[in-house]
Amino acid sequence: MGPAGLGFQEILLIGLLLLIFVRPEEIPSIFRRLGRIWAKAYYYYTLAKRELRNMEKEIGIEEEMKEIRAINARMRSEIANFDKAVEKTDRDESDSRANRTEENSKEK
Repeated sequence: MGPAGLGFQEILLIGLLLLIFVRPEEIPSIFRRLGRIWAKAYYYYTLAKRELRNMEKEIGIEEEMKEIRAINARMRSEIANFDKAVEKTDRDESDSRANRTEENSKEK
């Protein structure tokens, strides 16, 4: 995955669309504008995050929020482990199906 969760194919498609619909001399100014927009969005995101943390301190729920974040991290980890186990089970099942198919075809 690349920036913003985009894969190589998506980035390639965006690049091709830019080349088709935008004049080459306009591309740098478009990227500058996109960079400014991204920077502003990131600034406001960090500002809001900082304000929320300050509010947590003022209200006195800082410790509770740390616990909630830790629980959230553990849950994400458990979900990732579960996903890996499901993928492994799927692979094992498809392998065993393939082996049974081979055995059936050899018997005939």
